[in-house]
Formats: sequence, structure tokens, C-alpha cells
Amino acid sequence: MGIRENKVETYFKDQIKSIGGMTRKWVSPGVDGVPDQIVIIEPSIFFVEVKTFNGRLSPAQKREHKRLRDNGATVSTVYGYEGVDLFILDMKHYNRPLSKSYKTSSKYKR
Repeated sequence: MGIRENKVETYFKDQIKSIGGMTRKWVSPGVDGVPDQIVIIEPSIFFVEVKTFNGRLSPAQKREHKRLRDNGATVSTVYGYEGVDLFILDMKHYNRPLSKSYKTSSKYKR
């Protein structure tokens, strides 16, 4: 059995906090597929979907992420701990996510 998504989400929140940002869990009643987290790091706000290494976006998530992007929002999906680490590297160096998807080809065990 692999890592549970909530473990990756906790790791993600801890890493965002470590670089001076904050996260908020996002639930939008009546709207399926919204990203898991709102990330606030001055001066920006991003939306992030957190998945396990081998997780997949549902059709509703793909649709909602596209809607958000079409309206100017930055939406990224991180896959597993290594995806979180790659996202954090972009945040440290560029103060914004550069990719829609943070996933590598190797499994990152914790």
C-alpha cells in the first residue's frame, strides 16, 4: 500500500509554511473538482491540487482547473513528496510555480 494523499498534503503545507507562505484547504460546495489548497505567498495566490505519486486528476478536476486557468488563475498539481519538493524549488527561486504539473518518473519513498 502506498502513501496516503493526506500525508502528502500535510508535507505540502509544512513546506509552504517553511518558506513563509500559508495554505488554506479549499472546499466549494456545489462545485466539483476545485483544487485542494489555496497557497498564499506575498504577493501572490495560487491553487494547488495534491496527489499521491501515482494519483490522477478526475474529469471534474481537469474541467475545473481549466476554468480557473482560463480566468487567469495559476493552478498546479503536485504528485507525491518529490512533486512537492519540485514545487517548493520553483517557489524559492521564482516566487511562483512554473509548471502545471510537478511529477517525476521515479518513485520517491518516505
